Amino acid sequence: MSDLGLLRFPVNITNDYQRDELCKKIGKLETSRQKPILVKITDVKEKRSNAINRLAHMWYRNCAQQGGEYTEEQVKCISKLKWGVPIMRQHEKFNTTWMKLIAGFPTYEEQVELMQYLPVTSLMTNAEMSSYLTHFKNLMGQHYDLVDPKLEGIEL
Repeated sequence: MSDLGLLRFPVNITNDYQRDELCKKIGKLETSRQKPILVKITDVKEKRSNAINRLAHMWYRNCAQQGGEYTEEQVKCISKLKWGVPIMRQHEKFNTTWMKLIAGFPTYEEQVELMQYLPVTSLMTNAEMSSYLTHFKNLMGQHYDLVDPKLEGIEL
């Protein structure tokens, strides 16, 4: 994935809104013979789970870059603990595993650090991940400018 100003590629276009937004951004790019831009358009369908995962990582990056207080990985770990664990505790297998692991990590900071190693969001269904991202957006979107999910073809 390359970074071209505010544009991030690859871009999946699944609706008119995405197409129009991309056209606006492309229209603002500076080009020259010394710095050409290659645009490749293909007809491909991406799994919804891949788009949701990519959106989550964009949001972690948005918060880390704009806030400067935490790294992208720290934002991810805090979010997994704050919103992911409560969602996954509905599953007996996760709940049993979680209770065994958390017993040795009593402090909040240790729990956040544990999130680097404990799968949470990767175990979620699309509906659970959508709920997770909705919680994330409702709180973090008040403080940070998060990538619009519609640009990624996602309705939360």
